[in-house]
Amino acid sequence: MPSMIHVSAPGKLMLLGEHAVVHGRPCLVTAVDSRLHMTLTRSGDDRFTLDAPDVGAHGVTGRLADAFRDGRALTHGTRFIESALRVFAEQIGLEGGVAIATRSDFSSQLGLGSSSATVACALFGLARLQDVELAPQRLFDLGLETIRRVQGTASGFDLAAAIFGGTLVYENAASRRIEPLGAPGLPLIAAYSGIKADTATYVQRVNARLAAHPAAMEHIFEAMRALVIAGRDALIQCDWARLGELLDMGHGLVHALGVDIPQTAALVFAARAAGAFGAKLSGAGGGDCVIALAGEDRRAEVERALEAAGGTLLRVAPNAPGVRVETESTP
Repeated sequence: MPSMIHVSAPGKLMLLGEHAVVHGRPCLVTAVDSRLHMTLTRSGDDRFTLDAPDVGAHGVTGRLADAFRDGRALTHGTRFIESALRVFAEQIGLEGGVAIATRSDFSSQLGLGSSSATVACALFGLARLQDVELAPQRLFDLGLETIRRVQGTASGFDLAAAIFGGTLVYENAASRRIEPLGAPGLPLIAAYSGIKADTATYVQRVNARLAAHPAAMEHIFEAMRALVIAGRDALIQCDWARLGELLDMGHGLVHALGVDIPQTAALVFAARAAGAFGAKLSGAGGGDCVIALAGEDRRAEVERALEAAGGTLLRVAPNAPGVRVETESTP
């Protein structure tokens, strides 16, 4: 068994179907090549040590038996790793202590799914450290349980992207569906709005609107389903102009959900005016990222327009590999 292992998992960007996926509809999501890195080292005792500087955790240590005990973490920043330790210990079994250190290619402020990437790395790394083979679906189930213990609920699309990688159709229904798609050459541009969104707040906002206007909101969710189905076909056919039109419609629907803000709207309209095939916000709304599709002949102009409108370009590429081993060493 290895004494140390370095693993990584990708971030993600939502293409179509945000919020609707929480209510049983499918979404389109792509893994991006900015990755969360985690090094796990055997310690040979009954303790864990966590260093996660991106979330303000430095040298947090405790007994394995106390990791996320009674639903409480030693620090806010270590709650997902501690939950992963507890789920793994309960369902697989932990042999000895572990020191875990993380670093990220992207800030946790960007809304690229750092929590799910962390959970994927922790569970995958613990399994590999103990020479336990976990099928991707089993890893996903453990990860979903880990996240739900922290948040109470989770749709799972960002976890699916972190584990399976690539571009996926994900459906959070009674029979969960994860369908990998080939999407070579997806001409994606991403920009950060400068505002960190609070996902829980905007999920609650959508739920409140659903309670107030159930019939209208269900129609919006069904329209989002139709866009995902059409977007899947456009991706398979590499029809970027058609996919861009679907992104434009998708942005209109998330605006109707009440999660668009002036800063994201400004970026979307700037990208369209500069010649993008289409653009929309990506994720829960209230800030975070905007995505656009643009051909090579318009890419530079669209990027300049996004920056001029107040966005910060994210140098990320879609269709990144899922969680994987980077290096390992044995005694």
